[in-house]
Amino acid sequence: MFAEDYFLFPVVAIALAGVMVLLCRWAFSKAKGGSLVRRVDHTPAEPDTFGLLTDIRTVPTYNEARVLVARLKTFGIKATAARTTNGWTVYVWPHDEPAARGLLDAS
Repeated sequence: MFAEDYFLFPVVAIALAGVMVLLCRWAFSKAKGGSLVRRVDHTPAEPDTFGLLTDIRTVPTYNEARVLVARLKTFGIKATAARTTNGWTVYVWPHDEPAARGLLDAS
């Protein structure tokens, strides 16, 4: 009984490790259509490709955009920043646009 357990456990462990290796190779493969890992496109987008969001200000650096987004969020305005062909653009929802523009113009 003990001899079978000592033999069976390593065989099962090696088989499970092999299955995990094959699963990881498939999940992270570069073959077309073979990977589950999302590929990210880092090219800048056109400023008008963000649906309902309205752009309120474009700045040259990511840090400036994050500061503006943080300032807007402090006042309860939902905002986000995206890299566009013009630089980093700050976007808000259309109903928040007047308040966001007024807040950023005042500071």
